[in-house]
Amino acid sequence: MIEKIFFVILIVSAIMAVQTPKMRRAVVYLAVFSALSAFVYILMGAPDAALAEAVIGSTISTIIYLAALQKYKVFMIYLLDEKQDTHHREHISHRKDPILTTIEDFCTKRELEPLIVYTVDELDFIKEKPGWDLIVTKVKNRYVLHGREQNYHAMALKDEWEKEKKKKVSFVIEKEHE
Repeated sequence: MIEKIFFVILIVSAIMAVQTPKMRRAVVYLAVFSALSAFVYILMGAPDAALAEAVIGSTISTIIYLAALQKYKVFMIYLLDEKQDTHHREHISHRKDPILTTIEDFCTKRELEPLIVYTVDELDFIKEKPGWDLIVTKVKNRYVLHGREQNYHAMALKDEWEKEKKKKVSFVIEKEHE
């Protein structure tokens, strides 16, 4: 009976790994799948296979996948607001900002992991930091998106926005300083 329960959980975790839109979650679901597989091997009387699955499948593969994702797939987004405090509770907990939903959908299509940083820092201070991909500012009812010219994801987002003719959004492309 317990084996059947674990087989069902294995199937569910495999489906979750395939169906999730975020790559990091898929890797975590695959690690869970692998750990459960190792436990099922123990239940079936194959401790040597369980040990190999636990070491190789659950740990080494997961670490390699996460390292590969960390290197190439994070899209760093800074969210600023003219009021500098409106994101504190309502936007962070409920994600009501419609611009974030659109940007997250864009990232999902391109298999990017959006990392949204809510900040009260000044725009120029954020631009001096290394590693940002997009800065979103809101002035009254208009959004201004700042992207770097050498960032092809930011340029693709700009092109998509212009194609859809979003009226309450303007895009500023930052040139590389020489």
